[in-house]
Amino acid sequence: MADKACKSYRQQLNILRSRGMEIGKGSQGSRVMRILERENYYNVINGYKELFLASKATAASDEVYKAGTTFDEVYALYNFDRELRNIYLKYLLRLENTFKTVIAHEFSVKYGHDNYLKIENFDRSSERNISSSIKLIGDIQQEIARQMSKHHQAVTHYMTEHGYIPLWVLVNVLTFGKIEYFYKNMKPADKTTVARQFNVQPDELAKFMHMLALARNKCAHDARFFDIKFKERIHTKSIKNFSVLKIARAGDGSYTYGTNDAYALAVMFALLLRKSDLNEFVSMMKVAFHKLQKQLHTISASDIMSIMGYDTNWVNITKLV
Repeated sequence: MADKACKSYRQQLNILRSRGMEIGKGSQGSRVMRILERENYYNVINGYKELFLASKATAASDEVYKAGTTFDEVYALYNFDRELRNIYLKYLLRLENTFKTVIAHEFSVKYGHDNYLKIENFDRSSERNISSSIKLIGDIQQEIARQMSKHHQAVTHYMTEHGYIPLWVLVNVLTFGKIEYFYKNMKPADKTTVARQFNVQPDELAKFMHMLALARNKCAHDARFFDIKFKERIHTKSIKNFSVLKIARAGDGSYTYGTNDAYALAVMFALLLRKSDLNEFVSMMKVAFHKLQKQLHTISASDIMSIMGYDTNWVNITKLV
């Protein structure tokens, strides 16, 4: 087994070759070294090698790549995942903005634009909910102070000129996770009013927002994305026409994919995005999959799609609504 001491780029290439990865000599080897210099060996190789391995490392031996595996294939998967994050992030940000807009509007219509620091405007149905709402208000106050210290233009203007920040301004500096928490602490009737704008049930919208916020964080931090898995699953019985997706079922009747993976996010997109945005998303995903298929030969694009929860019927998300 090789030790963990820092290796030169040439040594890194030799290690990959010794484990069965095909990397040409001369200009091809130099090109691979330039890629590793720019992208980081750990990010490319350790992050995306798993599907290309014939055997994993043990205490007595190094890992071995499948016959015919090239560096370009591993790098193609790395780049596909980067493109995937960019595609998903585009629509995650649109939904984040929509959630903020709807929540700020509905809350302000009912309670006023500056009443988000009053506990009586949130869920107080139990001690646990009261504690959660108090924490939310404290978090908001801390964020306002933080933005003031950074001299955020809009926040500073409203605080110095008016002594308050309208909620529709404040939500722009709250994270997706924080706006999800805001929604979670709203009164049940108010959550219903918001959820009605998205044609989903309040509890399901809360779950959607939580999963979308987690995905948004993965994208923002350049984390591996194609094999994303959530602890929660979307509640398929609450989704009209879910059967149109033709997803296979396990022996217990549960869906084998599409409820807690990358395709589950696509399902949420279908339910929450405008039709034009959804069609654009589908078109971009088709291009990304087609490009990946042309770059792989040791494994196939369908292998990656399967891990993501996408099958041959995946475009049926356009028929959900």
